[in-house]
Amino acid sequence: MTPKYQLLRSARRKTLAIQVRDGQVVVRAPVRASSATIEAFIRSRAGWIREHQQRQLHAIDTLGIRLEQGGAVPWQGEMLRLDWQRGGASEVGQDCSRFLVTLSHRIRRVEVDAVRDQLKRWFMQQSEMRLKTRIHELAGETGLMPSAVAIGSWRGRWGQCSSKGEVGLNWRLLQLTPALQDYVILHELCHLRHMNHGREFHALLRWHCPAHPRLHAEMQRYTPWLKW
Repeated sequence: MTPKYQLLRSARRKTLAIQVRDGQVVVRAPVRASSATIEAFIRSRAGWIREHQQRQLHAIDTLGIRLEQGGAVPWQGEMLRLDWQRGGASEVGQDCSRFLVTLSHRIRRVEVDAVRDQLKRWFMQQSEMRLKTRIHELAGETGLMPSAVAIGSWRGRWGQCSSKGEVGLNWRLLQLTPALQDYVILHELCHLRHMNHGREFHALLRWHCPAHPRLHAEMQRYTPWLKW
């Protein structure tokens, strides 16, 4: 049986390719590839597709964020319990075991949507302090100095580096362990020297982060944490 998939055609593509991300299958094909050719290619990779889907769906199930009373939200690599209540002013409290979100009595929106927005604002505020402090520390240690640092909100990447030397860090990094946060920051700082993922880039990253291969593999587990 052919797995369900999304088909994307491109005039510049010359070969067929399959991507499995968050359990969803995307097939990239040349414009002139026939439907029969595409179907045969997918059937030939059906076992590979199922293996990756099962692994990714398991990760989403076990690592997925649950925005509900008694749910779970990651912080510094740990899953903390999520609770919320009504009160005079909206705020977020956090300790070693849980997040407690207080929603103002004036809020009339669906509570879970209001809780999500409160948490995102809180993470953003924390990132302005924690991530910016850490990137300046690592820049000083490595000598890789960005021209500017900004906190962003992306659902497809943890960070970015522009050709102007500007580094952007996703507030969602604070969900990861400090070691993985440093890995992403160092990755982006190394792009200040090499704006690609070539041999010289990887050599520089390994120099500043010897655990690079292991941490890179570990990062793949946490893609679900980008999605809220």
